[in-house]
This record gives sequence, C-alpha cells and structure tokens, in this order.
Amino acid sequence: MERIQIPEKLKQARRALDSLSQVKILDDWKFDNELKIWFLHLGISIKYETSYFPQLSQWYVIAEDEYPKGKIKLYPDVENSINVTLYHQSNNSKLEKNGLWRKGALCLERNTISGFREEPYSVDERLLYHVSRAIIWLESAAQNKLVLDNELFELPDFSLAYVSEIQFAFSENCVTYMQWQSTNSRYGIAELDVYKSKPFVYYVKCFKSLNGDIEHRTQWGNFLSKTNISTPIKAPWILLKYPPVINEWQAPETLSELIDACNNQDIDIMNVLEKVVPKIRDGKHHLLLLGFPIPRVFGGETESIFWMAMYLPVVSYGEKTAKGFRTNHKGWWFRDKREVLTRKMKLEWLISENWNQQEISQRGKLNDLLVRKKVLLLGAGCVGASVAEVLVRAGVYDLTIADSDKFEIGNLSRHVLNIGNIGESKEQSLSNYLNSLNPHANIEVRKDILTIDEEYKTNIDLDKYDIIIDCTGENNILDIFEKVIFTKSHIIASVSVGLGAKHLYITLMSGNSFSFDSFHKLISPYIQKERELIDDYNLPRNGIGCWHPTFPGRSDDIWLAASTAVKVIENYIVLKPEKTLSIVYEQKEKNGIFEGYILVEKKEDR
Repeated sequence: MERIQIPEKLKQARRALDSLSQVKILDDWKFDNELKIWFLHLGISIKYETSYFPQLSQWYVIAEDEYPKGKIKLYPDVENSINVTLYHQSNNSKLEKNGLWRKGALCLERNTISGFREEPYSVDERLLYHVSRAIIWLESAAQNKLVLDNELFELPDFSLAYVSEIQFAFSENCVTYMQWQSTNSRYGIAELDVYKSKPFVYYVKCFKSLNGDIEHRTQWGNFLSKTNISTPIKAPWILLKYPPVINEWQAPETLSELIDACNNQDIDIMNVLEKVVPKIRDGKHHLLLLGFPIPRVFGGETESIFWMAMYLPVVSYGEKTAKGFRTNHKGWWFRDKREVLTRKMKLEWLISENWNQQEISQRGKLNDLLVRKKVLLLGAGCVGASVAEVLVRAGVYDLTIADSDKFEIGNLSRHVLNIGNIGESKEQSLSNYLNSLNPHANIEVRKDILTIDEEYKTNIDLDKYDIIIDCTGENNILDIFEKVIFTKSHIIASVSVGLGAKHLYITLMSGNSFSFDSFHKLISPYIQKERELIDDYNLPRNGIGCWHPTFPGRSDDIWLAASTAVKVIENYIVLKPEKTLSIVYEQKEKNGIFEGYILVEKKEDR
C-alpha cells in the first residue's frame, strides 16, 4: 500500500474524533490503492463486557476521496474485534483483500440505531457522526439490545450471486402462512416459470410433495398466471423451522455451514436432499428453495414464509456415477456427495423477493374501501388510460376496461401506450400494459362501447361492478346511466377534461338510479366559454384528408387531471356520502407560477 498525502479534509475530520473519550486513534489515514479508499485505524472502548468482542475493540473506518461526500463504513479489525455476525451488521464471515478487516460493516443508518439524528454532511461532523453511532451500536450489542421488540424484522445478510442475471419471486402472507401450517409435507418439488430473460426472473407456480400432490398453489394475476414455459421448471423445496444462521446471525456461505445451520434445527438437510434430487437428474442446473417462517417485527409471532433460492450445481445423471457404482440411485448419490454436493461447496444465493400484494403496496396504496371494489372503466383514451394506471399502481387489481377504439400515431403525445401498440385495440393493449404493472393485477377487457336497447338492457352487465368510471366524455353514456334499471347500489363517476385540459369536470353519485341534470347545469357555462374560445386555438387535426379536430392537451395536463380525479373518487368512497357531488377544477397560475388544479365550483344534491 502506497502512502500518499492525506487530504486536509480527512485530517480535519480525524481531529473532530478527539471529542470522543471512548475513541483512540491507533494509526493515521492510509490509502489502499487497490480498493481506492482511505482507512483509519481506531480503538473503541465500552464499559460493558460481552463475549462477542473485547471491551477495547479495534476498527477500521473507510472513506473516499470526495469526503464528506461518498461512502463511509466501519469494519471490524481481523484480530481484535467482533468475529461473529450480529443484527444490523453485514455478513462478517469474509476478510477484505488487504487482510486488515472483516467485511461485516456495522449498519449505522438512521433506522437501526436509537437516538435518531439526521446524518450531517459537513467535514467536521460526518465522520464524528458515524463513529459516535458505532459506539452506540457496540454498547447495544454488549447489552443484547441491538434489536428491540416491535422493531421491523430484518433477514440475515445472504451473500448473493448472479445479482444482475437471476432473481426469484414468490408470494406469501399471513393467509398463506396458515395454509402452510395445515400441510404435512416439509419438502418436495416446486414448479417454476420464468417471464423475462434479462435478468432471468423465476417465479413459483406451485409447491408439490414428492408424490406429486399440490401442497400450495401461488395465486398470481393475469400477467404471471399465463404459462411462459410449456414444461415447468422443477426446483426442490425444503421448509425449515426458522432462518438458517450460524455464528449468531450469519447466513451460511458453504454447504457445510448450511448443514450446521439445519442441524441446529434438528433437520438433516443431506438426508432431505438425497430424497429430492432424484427428481432433477436431467443434466441441468436447478434452484433449491429454502423456506422459513418470519415475523413482521422482532419478538413478534411468525406470520409469513420467506423463500431464499440458491443455484444448485448439476447433480449426477446418466453415466455420471461414483467410480465402481452402477447407474442407479446409489451410484448417483455417492458421486453427488463426493464430487458435487461437497461440504466445501460455495452457496450461490439469489435475490429472492416476496411479490405478495401486501409487500408491493407498502410504498403507497389507495384506501382498502376502494381497493376491494370491482371497477368498470368506460373509455381507454388518454384520460381513461391515465386514470386506470393510477388505480392499478395504487392497488386496484379487479378492473375491466370497455372500449372499441384503435391506437393511432396521434395518441402517442399523451397516452400511456407506446409506438409498439399502433394499430392495436386500445382496450386490449391497455389491459396488457396494466397487467404488467403488478403481478396480482387482473385487468379484463370488453371490446365494446356501452349501449342500451329499447328494453333498457345494456350490452355490459353493469350490476357486476361496484364502481363505474366513465372517461369517455360522451353525454350519451350519462344518458344510458339514467335509463338503466340497476338492481343494486353502485358508485358512478364521470371524469372529463375541457379544452386544453384547463378544466376538469367530475361528478360522483351513489345509489341505483341516477340523474345528471345538476351536473350538466354546473358545467354548462364552462363548456360554453370553451366553445367560444375554440377559434383562438389551432386545433390539432386527427389525420389527413377530410379531417376533424381533436381536443388539445399535453400529457402532463392529462396526468394531473387523472391523479386529481382518483383522489376525488377515493375521498368520496371513504366518506360514503349520500349526496351527489359535482365539481369543477381549473388550472391556475399566479404571477407566472403554476398553482395546480384549483376547485372553483362544486354542487351537492340529495
């Protein structure tokens, strides 16, 4: 390691550590030419005794040239520090190339250490902040207080392989956990499918016992329910009692460590593998799925199964048997143990994610009162498509789209579809797109527009739906709603935009009979003003030849209108009003600053 001149910023940061009485500088900043990082050797003393590390432990803090920006991490010294892996710590089993520290960096982020304070980014404060929090981490570890009851559960740090090439997806929640509790099998063969090649994403369709009985079938939406590979991909599965760990909270790195982790649970994994690998003797690589129950929070009841996938080497098959053995189970298994599934075999863990609806929606979803409804959307144009996308991304998965229009080149300026959809039916292409947004979406289509006959019967069974959203902007659709004899209560919403999407018109009503007279009276003055302004617009043509105009409106205007409409619909459903609500929004600017859609008029009727 070549010593070069220490940047003044790092010297200044080091001097700030003098304020910490528990910290001793053991060696000044040095530069690792291969890792391209600076490192500082520290001693940290705590008043508590623990078997995990000495009271005066040694650490390396690393920083990058751009300090106070860039990465800062604290790693345990190889000789005089922690050699197990604890909670809120990276896998501590490996050594850095320089042989000075282990790779078990402490997790010092704001959500893992008590006494939250926003991380500072000044020269004097940032290094001091990390080292101060390391002291808190060590004292908490010595008192067995690294995690507290009701703190969100974290998996151990599995060393991942093929990060950008292969992933595995499953769907588990508290309901499927109860289903697993009622099954007797604890190992078998899962059937997988794959829906893309870069990265190659496996997802599980069902889990079977060794005799072929289905123990658990995964429920996916339309996009993943279809079969992409005609012959299912087989993967052995084993259900453990709890996460496989050694050395406190360290994920296994080798088969030997996995055997030890399973032995701690009274599970002989080699005995189980001997029973399941005969199902995959085909000369191909296969996944091995290891499931284990986990709680939502530390100290809580287990409520879900998490599946970690690993890549198995190709097991013995055909003429590949142990020397002197026949081509039978005994010969193959002997070779597996001696040459394939050896104790030194490195485990190739894959990115494994729970794609359950509850997990996906944690980052933001609509109110459950709306999510649980069966929705019919009339109109797959730019407004309807944008409303549909907002709904599906926010958790509305039971949605039917009705339209009969074709997607044209002119639609590209403001529709969610793309150039590959030109010439296709809007509703089917939109359905395909929406189903691809979430693995649990069940978006269906009706390749038709809503009509009504002389006996007041509609071509679409409206009573199948809880919520009907009209985004056609056509008055005749509202006329149909007034004529229909509904047999149950519905919520009907009409969403449309005016010229240039400068106005947004929404009406909402609940019941089994509907009148839109009040809505028409409310918006008529605005519509009339827009008609008077049409001559001031250079209206875009819809095609060449005997052309007719189409209304102008940019994509940002449409998205703004759609997002506003969804919020209005959600609030209406949550409040459960008995009144009909008709409202008008208008885009506002003040002193050249855009203020958004402003509510300019509303009317409520019984």
